[in-house]
Parts: sequence; C-alpha cells; structure tokens
Amino acid sequence: MTGLRMVAALALAWLLPSSAAGAQNGSIWGAVAVPEAGITNVVVYLIPLGASDARVTKPLAVEMDQRDLRFVPRVVAVTPGSTVTFSNSDDVVHNVFHPVARGEGFDLGTWPRGERRDFRFENEGAYVILCHVHPEMAGYVVVVASPYRAVTDDRGRFRLDGVAPGRYLLRTWHRLLRPHEEVVTVIAGRPVRVTLSLDLGAAREPTAKP
Repeated sequence: MTGLRMVAALALAWLLPSSAAGAQNGSIWGAVAVPEAGITNVVVYLIPLGASDARVTKPLAVEMDQRDLRFVPRVVAVTPGSTVTFSNSDDVVHNVFHPVARGEGFDLGTWPRGERRDFRFENEGAYVILCHVHPEMAGYVVVVASPYRAVTDDRGRFRLDGVAPGRYLLRTWHRLLRPHEEVVTVIAGRPVRVTLSLDLGAAREPTAKP
C-alpha cells in the first residue's frame, strides 16, 4: 500500500465508528433541577432491566482529597470493591473516618500534608466521610453495582456515555432529596436527553437492584 493510500485508509477508519464502541452504544445526557440553591452532587445511575446489559462492574481506583478544609470532590460514585485514596493537601493534619453502621465503620487515623490512606469499599451503600479534627467537613462515597454512574456538576448536569442499547431504570441518590426513578430506553448511536426535578425528602440506600 502506498503512503497516500495508507493515510487515506487510516483517516477513513478514524471517521467510521467502530463496531465495539459508539456505533453500538448510546448515551444519556441530562440535568437535575433541585428545590434549593446550593444542593449539588446528585448521583445518577442506571439499572439494566431484563437482559439490557450483562456488563460486569469492575472495581475502580479513585481519589478524594482534603483541600481547603473540604473533601474534594465532595461526592464520588464507585462500584463495589473499589479503592478510594484519601490524601491531604492542607497545611494541617486531617483524619478520615466513617461512623459505625452495619458493622462497616472505619477510622484511617490522622496524617499531615502530603500523606494518604486507602480504603476498599466492598458493599453497596452511601458512606459519609468525616474528619475528627474538623467536624464541619463531610464527603460521601456512594457505592452502587452499576456500570453507568455519574455525579452532577455545579449546574446540575450529568452525562452517561457508552451505554449499551436496552431498557434501564434511571435512579438518583442525594442525602437531602427524595430518590427519583424512571424507565429510559437507549438506542444505539442516539443520545437520550432527560430533565429531572427532585424534591426534598428522605434518601434511601443506593442499590443496583430494580
């Protein structure tokens, strides 16, 4: 193959969607309206209905920093078995602990700037993360056995890409808001746009069971 033909072939391959990626998958874009200003970081996730998606959820490795006397990001959404690394970027000592609940409480101790500690979250649920040194600090690790998870940004927006075609139950979690559920259908190569409006109310434990 000549150099010109090779360049043309590579360009064509780049332009055409691959059978394993975008051509066979869809996406869900949306926004979440909340009842009060300042409520952010809503977790949005999908639960396959029927045989929509047999994808196995793999453990992740993510980081939650302690910076400016805050947990950053404030909320992370991971799968069971994932490891969260808690680092300290402040010039003061910090602590990380989760109160005892269902026998899963932990305390990683106290450490100075530049150090970090890890914890592996085995089971689904919403884990509040606190600091003994600074009781005003709070973060959340939300563990859900779904391959499709997102946390809304400061404008309430979220996006789920690479979703296999099929029917899903879209569900939300936030500690201050009543959970929302609705069925969505994903079609290959087509974005699904949804707008959710949430109310204040009791949250429930996140789970990937319909």
